[in-house]
Amino acid sequence: MLFLLSSIGYTQKNDVRVIITGRAQKDKVLLRWAINSPIEWQKANKKGYLITRTTLIKDGNIIKKPEKVVLTLKPLVPDDLDSWIDYVQKDNNAAIVAQSIYGESFEVSGAKEGDLSRIVNIADELNQRYSFGLYAADMNFEAALKAGWGFVDKDVKENEVYAYQISVYDTPKVKSSSYMIGLRDYSTLPAPTDFISVPDDKQVMLSWDYETFKHIYTSYIVEKSSDGVNFESISNTPLVNLNDKDDHPSKRMYYVDTLNVNDKMYHYRLYGITSFGEKGQVSKPITATGISAVVSVARLTDYHIVSSSEVNLEWEFPAASEVFIKGYEINLADNDRGPYSVVLKDIPPSQRKLNFKDGLFPSNYFTVTVVGKNNQRLTSQSMLVQPIDSIAPLKPVGLEGIIDSLGVVRLKWKPNQEKDLRGYRILKANNINEEFVDIYHQSYIGINYIDNVSLTMTNSKVYYRIAAEDMRFNISEVSDILVLDKPDKIPPAAPIFKDYENKDGKVYLKWIRSYSDDVVVYSLRRREQGTDKWEEIKQINDSIQEFVDDRVENKKTYQYAILAKDKSNLWSSLENSTLTVTVLNFSPLKVIGFLQGVADRENKKIVLSWNYNKYKDQVLGVSVYKNEKGSPPTLWKELNTTIFSLEDKNLKINKEYEYHLVPNLENFIPAKVEILTVIY
Repeated sequence: MLFLLSSIGYTQKNDVRVIITGRAQKDKVLLRWAINSPIEWQKANKKGYLITRTTLIKDGNIIKKPEKVVLTLKPLVPDDLDSWIDYVQKDNNAAIVAQSIYGESFEVSGAKEGDLSRIVNIADELNQRYSFGLYAADMNFEAALKAGWGFVDKDVKENEVYAYQISVYDTPKVKSSSYMIGLRDYSTLPAPTDFISVPDDKQVMLSWDYETFKHIYTSYIVEKSSDGVNFESISNTPLVNLNDKDDHPSKRMYYVDTLNVNDKMYHYRLYGITSFGEKGQVSKPITATGISAVVSVARLTDYHIVSSSEVNLEWEFPAASEVFIKGYEINLADNDRGPYSVVLKDIPPSQRKLNFKDGLFPSNYFTVTVVGKNNQRLTSQSMLVQPIDSIAPLKPVGLEGIIDSLGVVRLKWKPNQEKDLRGYRILKANNINEEFVDIYHQSYIGINYIDNVSLTMTNSKVYYRIAAEDMRFNISEVSDILVLDKPDKIPPAAPIFKDYENKDGKVYLKWIRSYSDDVVVYSLRRREQGTDKWEEIKQINDSIQEFVDDRVENKKTYQYAILAKDKSNLWSSLENSTLTVTVLNFSPLKVIGFLQGVADRENKKIVLSWNYNKYKDQVLGVSVYKNEKGSPPTLWKELNTTIFSLEDKNLKINKEYEYHLVPNLENFIPAKVEILTVIY
């Protein structure tokens, strides 16, 4: 079921409140409101609403003692059902409003049996009453007035500004809301902008800017004329946007109008309607004429191969149908099923042949698409084109690889760009002077290849080359030789710590690098004493031989390890490469995370408030010292940990006071003193 959201922004929130909007006219103020909860809305229809008006500004000056007037002598509730009977016969929206308030049922489709389903259906019915009732009230302000959801204040003056407060009678749970407005806020309603038309076959899609006016207009009327003078509405009811959602707001609004014929010009204009029933200014008229659809398909008839990368194409299309189309597009794929890509477009309607020289596949499937003036497309059957190819692919480049400690070789290279590429030949040699051998024995598809080498053979290196092969079995020049060093089995010599220092809660480490010349990276690791898992805290791939660890906690003991990794991914031993450090930090802890002082001159006091941060479980209390600016502080208060605010009433006017808060921690741990200055 599609629910319509009212223009005054009824949204379901955790706090239930009245939502109010207003509109100033030349001699009166119009008000509309609702509640953002269907349940409370239904209750409020019985309890009624109270309206209070407060005069805030007179003759441009703020009134020191605002004038407050109650506009409702009794709670404002919907008119009796009998008073609606004649009115609902004249207006469908009024009938919907009355049904939402007084109807015995508001039918929900798809109802199921069972207690749970009955509860769900009752909730759905209430939501429908709420949504459709408020929407219909947006379409008819007179119905909103009869329903007790609107008010007209005529007792207003041009030189005054008012604040209107709407509340639900005897219902503190529903928060009241206010709206400030005066006759000075009156302005003419704007005309919709960016009104455009997109013609099609016997229809036209109309579109206009919705986002700019969504808080002004709830619906629109589109008018149509065949002579540009006499306009009539194209719909029996105002048009609303059904696609505007909170998570996907609409920027534009659309409407499709059908046409009797394509060769006649029509005129369109547009205006908006507010939730108060006001009609906005009419937009500037636009024109539209239908565009005939494409009914004839082009047909490829012949081709002439110029070279391995160039071909001339020819096709047929009725000359009489050229006036209905914008032109042609040529599509290409390497197989009959596609996918096809557009390779040539914007071809004039009168053209029947062209030259394509942007590169061909070994097998090419061409189609021609007729593009209508309404962007409709009809595509022909495919035609197969196979050029003669004796040109080999380009020499492959970018060959690189690595051998891991198990002898697994991983090769990769940059892909060739030839469209007719079949794959690659993988060549290998164990010595530079021996002949390279094809180790895959056929074309390999891809740009990554995995091989294996023996780590027990005496050769310390292995050699690779690749060659590209196309679909005609033309083989390219072989790539440059890639030389890979086979990994050794001996891990690098271990680095060792030479010094450390524990200072200001930080650990300063220094070490001696490994003397092995094939080390590529160092790993500095840490763990708390008594745990098994090491955590890497720094990876070093340059000449750095020291590190400061500031992510430690006071009085904890940590173990550090420094390891080296060689180019064969072998790690050094942990033996003789570890260090144990106990962190000692005597720096005062910052315990108070928030501190604020507010001077309250009306009540002749200063209010202090604070809280504790992550060390609050260690706080025993707090000592508060006080002094006037320039004099020494003296102990003022001793407080326990349950107190987070304090009032000082022993004050003098135009004095600057300093408050010193000294937290007292367990085990006599020093804490940082927080100082707050307040001017009274």
